[in-house]
Order: sequence, then C-alpha cells, then structure tokens
Amino acid sequence: MNELAQLSFSVPPATAEAVANLLVEQIGCGVEQRDKETLLSSGEGTIEIVAWLPSSDVPTRVGDVETLMASLKELGTVVDPWSWESQVADPETWLDTYKEFFKTSRLGRRFVLKPSWETYETQEDDLLIELDPGQAFGTGRHASTKLVLGCLDRLTRMAGAPQTIADVGCGTGILSIAAAKLWPGARIHAIDNDPIATEVCLENIALNGVENRITVETKTAEELRGRFNLVLANMTYEVLSEIRPVLRQRLADFGHLILSGLISEQATMLCRAYTRDLVLEPVYSEEEDGWRVLLLRVYA
Repeated sequence: MNELAQLSFSVPPATAEAVANLLVEQIGCGVEQRDKETLLSSGEGTIEIVAWLPSSDVPTRVGDVETLMASLKELGTVVDPWSWESQVADPETWLDTYKEFFKTSRLGRRFVLKPSWETYETQEDDLLIELDPGQAFGTGRHASTKLVLGCLDRLTRMAGAPQTIADVGCGTGILSIAAAKLWPGARIHAIDNDPIATEVCLENIALNGVENRITVETKTAEELRGRFNLVLANMTYEVLSEIRPVLRQRLADFGHLILSGLISEQATMLCRAYTRDLVLEPVYSEEEDGWRVLLLRVYA
C-alpha cells in the first residue's frame, strides 16, 4: 500500500455537502465531517471534511476541489474562506474507516453493491456487484454513480441491447460490471488515465466473473478508438465539456450517451453544449441530492 495521507478541507457550510460528495466518489470510501457539534470540532462557522487517500493523489484531489469551488462560486454559492491541509495517516486507521463506511447496499431496482469482505444472499432479479475500491475511486454510493445505474436499468426498457459499450473514466469498474450484468452479450471497453484505477478495475472485473467480456486500458478519452452503441462518462463538468467532440465521434448511429458527475445547473449548460449541433437529442434526465444525469441519443 502506498503511503497514506489524511486530507482535510475547511469549508463554509454551503459547500460542505458538495465537497464531501465529490471526495466520496473519487476516493472510494467514506469521509468524516466535523463541525462545532462533533467530538472533533471544526472552527466557528466552518465545516471540516476529512478523507484518507494515497499521498501521491493529494495534489489531484485538491485540484478537483478547487475546480468544484470555482464552479460553485460562478453559480453564486459562498465558497470563501476555505483551506486545506494534509498529513501522513496511519494505514490501519484508514482501513477501519474504509470498512466502516462501505457496506452492502441496494442501488435502484436491481443492483446490489457488496464489498468483497461481506456476505449477502441474493433475491430474485438481483444483479449483484462485488467491489473492492482499494485505492481507486468509486464505491457506487455517490449520487452521480447511482444515477448512471438507474439510467442503465431504464435503457433496458427503452432500447435494444447495446452490443458495444465504452466506459470512459472507469474508476473501479462498477459501471462496466453493471453493464455486463445487464447485457450478457455486450462487449465493453473500459478506460481510465489513472493506472491505479485500471489495476483495481481489472481486479473487480475478475471478482465478478466478467473478465471475458470487458477489456481495460490505461488511456485518455482522446486515445479511445472505435464506435460504440453506448458510451458512459461519469466525470466532472469541466472534463465532459472538454471531451465533447471526442465522445460524439465514438458514438455509433442511433447510439446512446450517458453523462454524469454534474450538479444540476451544470447539467443544463452541458446538455445545451452537447445538443447544439442537432446531432444528439436529450432523452432522459434525473436528479438526486443536487446531482443530475443526462441520457442523450444520436439522431442517425
């Protein structure tokens, strides 16, 4: 295990939930929230969000929070003052926290997410996903991931089964595994620019017995080749805006695109950008906890 860090953000109350949600999605385990009422209290008028992650990831995670704060500020949210600090963490403390927060849970109508160390007796029609996030991000409990899972389930009732699927920014592989469980005949290509993520993704795919139908590569969206009936992208607003032309090129005729990782106001702006040239049309959208998913379709 890489050296771990305890990363703490001191933020105004109006931004605490967004920062906590972002970190939960990225680091793959729970975060601790401290305020004036908790045993370990924060400063007056602020909330402290504490997370544990590999020391090498600290600059990236801080940069992601900076980007989130800038977006929230543009939308009129009070984000100042805020600050961050990090220190070396005890791996045993991190592991205990990790297992305390990550429990078996039902996501939507059919998916059941189970950490590898727990047991669960499946019910009829359950689609079980076993997951060990390790040091990659994405436990599936964040609203943005749950919204994509709901969209996948909805697609089974809206359209024919996709034969080819791309999971861009696959993280721990939960979306690829979910797609493989829903559509046994599909071939899935998962990519992420983080080698730690793709390593964990491969382990989780093998854990779920779908390694013969999912390929995994460490690469950027720009390096992805081929055309797909379905493209999944659960990323930040800034990244989704930047790779818009790339994702469009990767969609086959009548293909579907699922975009998530967006706070509601950002989803509206992103939908306009993606549908501006009249090649893509919006099909469905849903909101949960202030986050929104978009399902788009190619006209022809």
